[in-house]
Amino acid sequence: MLDQMYQARTQKAVVEFIWIGGQFLGIPLNKDIYISNKQSAKSSETNFLWWGSNILWSLKNYEKCETGLVLWDVIAALQVLMKSAPAFLETLMHKWVTDLFSDDQQRVSIDALCQCRKDMMSNVSSRKLHLLNIICRKVMLRDPAGENGNSTSTDLWSSLLLSSERELRERLVAFTFAAVLNRKSYFLKGTCAENMWFPVGVAQMRSWVSMNSGGVHNQLRSLSSTIKRLGSRINSVCEYSAKETCAYCSAPVHFESPDIALCGSVDPTIVPTERHKLSRCAASMRLCSVLEPTWYCVCCGGMVDKLVPETYFTMKTSPLLNAADPDVELSLYSAPAVPRCPFCGILLQRLMPEFLLSVSPV
Repeated sequence: MLDQMYQARTQKAVVEFIWIGGQFLGIPLNKDIYISNKQSAKSSETNFLWWGSNILWSLKNYEKCETGLVLWDVIAALQVLMKSAPAFLETLMHKWVTDLFSDDQQRVSIDALCQCRKDMMSNVSSRKLHLLNIICRKVMLRDPAGENGNSTSTDLWSSLLLSSERELRERLVAFTFAAVLNRKSYFLKGTCAENMWFPVGVAQMRSWVSMNSGGVHNQLRSLSSTIKRLGSRINSVCEYSAKETCAYCSAPVHFESPDIALCGSVDPTIVPTERHKLSRCAASMRLCSVLEPTWYCVCCGGMVDKLVPETYFTMKTSPLLNAADPDVELSLYSAPAVPRCPFCGILLQRLMPEFLLSVSPV
């Protein structure tokens, strides 16, 4: 098992993976991978096939939620292939993506995925979407303007990344809204809900749904309307505060983006540099605290102030597909909150104050 606490062991794992990547490990050889004739003469066609088979096998294992999402050794190998054999890597990743969204009954092509990705992404697990986000950010879009850059390929992977993150954001909002309604249901029944996850940022999420009403799922708009009808009772089941103020100057902060915020008026005549730039929590959309330490994702760069229950990361499909089901298990929202990025699924790190020494090597 890879121990993240020791850098030497991490480096050793990367070296071992690259060393054995093109060797026979007892895994069946996947001959469906097309080998381009333009690849480096240093590597034979068989070596490429073994590389492809071993990488696909490794990524397939990470689709299981029981497996910890620590795949930096695979990422390191893919980054090397991006430089040495970009055509092979592009083919390999196309096959991986189509396998990611295919099932036993139907085979999905990359073209069909690009045209109908919204419906397809709603039917896959959150873990698969997290894997897709990591591969897009750390491999396929790591250097889009580099020497191996291709505008068509970049557009494809950028589009997949945007669609995947949009799907995960809708799942997160739906998960939060459902938690609010279930807490209300338990209170009405007189059942104790102290162990249930306490949702925050509900007002900001409703603002996001309103701003994107034309592109979100119909069930998500329905959930938002149901929460609105709670009226003053909503404060007993969640944190609901639509008014936010700047922690530096106490000026009002209006909701303009789920990622960042600027204090002061939304008047376009005001110079942006005169407004404080604030971070929003990737999990709740509310302003991050400037007094308490926050969490940070090294993959997408998102800031997390409010952790999400573990059950959010084990979803098999979008919760919006079953939003009308009133029978939701208490355990779904009673699971412990975990320090994981809602968009990448990896373990978060504590963001250190700027005046302290950097943890990065110099």
